[in-house]
Amino acid sequence: MLGLPARGLHRSVKNHNVDFAAIYDWIEASVLFLGEDVAGADIVDLLRENEIYRDQDFAWDLVNIVFAAIRSRARKLGEGYPIRVSGGTRVVGVEDWREFPAYAFCLALSLPSVYPTWARDFGQDYTAQGELFEALTAESVSRSFQDWTVHPTGWTKSNPSQLGKIVEDLAAQLGEATGELKRWTAASAKEAGLDLLCFRPFPDGRVGIPVYLLQCASGADWKTKLKTPDLRIWTKIITFAADPKKAFSMPYAIEEEEFIQRTNVVDGLLLDRHRLLAPGLGEKAWVSGELAAKLVDWVSERILTLPKVAALS
Repeated sequence: MLGLPARGLHRSVKNHNVDFAAIYDWIEASVLFLGEDVAGADIVDLLRENEIYRDQDFAWDLVNIVFAAIRSRARKLGEGYPIRVSGGTRVVGVEDWREFPAYAFCLALSLPSVYPTWARDFGQDYTAQGELFEALTAESVSRSFQDWTVHPTGWTKSNPSQLGKIVEDLAAQLGEATGELKRWTAASAKEAGLDLLCFRPFPDGRVGIPVYLLQCASGADWKTKLKTPDLRIWTKIITFAADPKKAFSMPYAIEEEEFIQRTNVVDGLLLDRHRLLAPGLGEKAWVSGELAAKLVDWVSERILTLPKVAALS
């Protein structure tokens, strides 16, 4: 198994004083990236050995919560979910993780919150992961909203463009007029927090259509970006006939109560890991071959050094 999460585990006596999202990612990563089954008894033993839990029955209660969550994810994500509960006693992998590049990528992106020291070894340049996550989001939205147009803004650190050019391009895509760009943005604003333009055009080509301005956040600092893109800015630099809505994508899987709270902050469409990977419900290989290969390469390099525990006796 992988080592216990470095964050989110606290002494649990009468209440489960743990971060369930961290627990789920820990178990999934152990199964997926180490290619081994994880028995409920091993989880209990490890938690008790590290004095997170004292009572064996209470530790088993946590394990049963984990099992229920994995069964729920298997129902929601179908063929695109690489993990199952077997015999009510252990968590097992369906196939090699490379057969599930989208899920493996999102899970690996989430692990810095579980193992921050491990993540620091890869440096502070997140350009590559950001570009890959944006590409994955674009393919996901295109699959989920098949009548919609998904248009990347075109700005990345490896291919910078001026905000003015981006605004002109987006306005042309929508048939809208540009507004006061210089007044409402700074020169360093880049794309002002906008990664993808998503809209549903009509044959008449007129304005007043459903529009989402989508921000992709691949890193552990996603909570600080929930209010981007700033619609107060975008509705001034493009004179929308009808106000657009915000959308936000991230690789993390969060609990239901937090999902509701974060959706309220976004005030629009929130694509967490489960919604983002929904196209895999009936089709395991839904990601394009070119992107899948890039995701596998990115994940392969990082999982080699994940912290492990000694074999349990």
